[in-house]
Amino acid sequence: MTFDQFQDIFRVVAGVGVGRDDFRPFDDIVTGKLYDLLLVAQQSAAAQHRSVIDVTDLPITKGVQENIGLFHELGPRLRVEPVLARLATYPPFDRALAPETEMRLPEITGGLTATLALTFRTVYPDVRFLRSHGRHWSTISAIADLYL
Repeated sequence: MTFDQFQDIFRVVAGVGVGRDDFRPFDDIVTGKLYDLLLVAQQSAAAQHRSVIDVTDLPITKGVQENIGLFHELGPRLRVEPVLARLATYPPFDRALAPETEMRLPEITGGLTATLALTFRTVYPDVRFLRSHGRHWSTISAIADLYL
């Protein structure tokens, strides 16, 4: 995801302006949550004695699924290569990603982005422009750890 896409999603979904300094903590949270989802999916694939992580293994909640739909409505298109490049900075998975799973990573990333934007709006309803306050991102990260 580019900074401009991140900025647009937060502005449209949550009514919050973001600065360039906000991109790194945001990207760390989204990539970390995507990795966590894939770790759980890997366990599901292993329990079913499969060598690949299928898209049905991903524990996508109803809320995230709805936010994937919201992301689709907004129209940005994310490329899979940057998502895979960010995931490559984490420990490798024991199982390969099925092609369909790999191709869905951008929309899941978009759904997680919309979810974080809505979480931000709920937790900080009066903030209109985020000025890279570490405590805001720390709080949002802690909340995301609870529900994702």
